Amino acid sequence: MWILRPPDTGCFDKDQRRAVEVLFDAVLPGGPRRPGAADADAAEYVDRLLVMGPETHPEIPAWRLAYPVLLAALDTAAQQAHGGRGVAELDRAEATALLRDLATGTLPTWPAAALAQPAAFALLRAHCIEGCFGDPRWGGNREAVIWRWYGYPTPAEPFTRPTAATADRPGEDS
Repeated sequence: MWILRPPDTGCFDKDQRRAVEVLFDAVLPGGPRRPGAADADAAEYVDRLLVMGPETHPEIPAWRLAYPVLLAALDTAAQQAHGGRGVAELDRAEATALLRDLATGTLPTWPAAALAQPAAFALLRAHCIEGCFGDPRWGGNREAVIWRWYGYPTPAEPFTRPTAATADRPGEDS
């Protein structure tokens, strides 16, 4: 039997980790009655994944190179669009707009060394979904919060956000 041994450290520095959290919250927002990427700690999944080697997944080395470049490019785009504020300082609506532009390839400046904009969005979105719906042993879906909410592998449980810090965000009532 293969046993997953989580890494001792993550790949992201503090600012990169916060930027991934903000972006993932925009990809899969939670609300008072449904968990989202923040509740599942989907960023932890990617942070752990990127320190693993190609024996875990052959694309990890490429992802490890791509993330710093695309996060820096998104930070630059956010600063240009939001008066010097980087991704980590954006609210959900601003992060959603940034991701919409990324998905459509319409960010005004994008480094040639980065993935194409739509591919960068697809990577972020895929990793967010994996971090939310994957096996908690991989670092995301903390305490199987999304599985339990959906009723897998046990009957569904109602979700109640543990803190009220984000309860007043628009769009979180469904």
